[in-house]
Amino acid sequence: MTMRVLSTPIALGALMLSGLSLPVAGPARAAEVDGPAITWQVSLWGNRRGFTEGVEGLAAYLSEKTDGNFQLSLQYGAVLSDPTENIDGLQIGAFEMATVCSFYHPGKLPISTGLNLAMLPLPTLESQYRTYAEYLRHPAVAAEWAGWSAVPVMSVLMPNYEVMGRGTPPADLAAWSGLRVNASGGHAALMQALGAVSTTIPAPDLYSSMERGALDAIVYPYTYAFTAYSLQELSTWVTDRWNLGTVNCVLAANEDAYAALPQQYRDLIDEAIPAAYAQQIEAYETVDAENEADFEARGLVRVPMTEEVRAALQAAVEPSWQAWVEDMNSRGAPGQELLDLILSSAAAATAE
Repeated sequence: MTMRVLSTPIALGALMLSGLSLPVAGPARAAEVDGPAITWQVSLWGNRRGFTEGVEGLAAYLSEKTDGNFQLSLQYGAVLSDPTENIDGLQIGAFEMATVCSFYHPGKLPISTGLNLAMLPLPTLESQYRTYAEYLRHPAVAAEWAGWSAVPVMSVLMPNYEVMGRGTPPADLAAWSGLRVNASGGHAALMQALGAVSTTIPAPDLYSSMERGALDAIVYPYTYAFTAYSLQELSTWVTDRWNLGTVNCVLAANEDAYAALPQQYRDLIDEAIPAAYAQQIEAYETVDAENEADFEARGLVRVPMTEEVRAALQAAVEPSWQAWVEDMNSRGAPGQELLDLILSSAAAATAE
């Protein structure tokens, strides 16, 4: 089956961020979209949080429009699969849908890691989803997902990353040397450029790793991801508007399960995506306001960007991009073409 990226409504920019009426539970009524009773199991990890509000919005929309006939059963806490194995679970049909983050297993989705490069020019969540949709349509990326019997449905948006840590705040470049920092994708290269030692640990294990002293700091989406795992409880400092870029995760469906859906349900998924993105963006805005107040009350020290640190980061970014291009070329993928697509799509999305 040829992979279909479900992004047509996105390209139209129909987010309707203001005045959007999100689905809510209510009395049963005639379905707007008729069809059979279908329930998909969705593999997620952690608890409900800003990261998962997109799939929550998608599930609510599908249920509302079908009067409960098309249900997404959201299974949190990694009860269906470890987050590092969701792509494997999709491939064998262990569940119908899952969130997949390429940085957890870059060897399985190497081309998709292009969206994880540090400090890509994607300043807003809106510019992210437009750029991601363009990239997922590229034939090389489409073939990669099809190789895992997976169909990307929508991206899971994450804000730009900051660093939160425990101990003495790193006031200058030298203070970063030797810090043990959890970082993934291109952010690992940035941390290494500062002299830190980077590692990638699954999200559910971050709190215990920091608590027992195995980690000094964590590079994560600001602000929601830190509080989703209660990392602010252990931390004493956080970087202030460093905007290190973000990474891409994808809500994907098993190819056979998607192919078996009646056409009206496939169309409904397309229709639901703008509302799902809108719910996620609104959730981030709400939680940011609450979290900023909490960080202030806890007395977290804000670490500003110094010129010395900025120079080190900028010196690391372009070489890390070029290293990725060369890696893709060695795998038989058009590395420079893919990077150019990301950058041109980001420029167009930011200009909209």
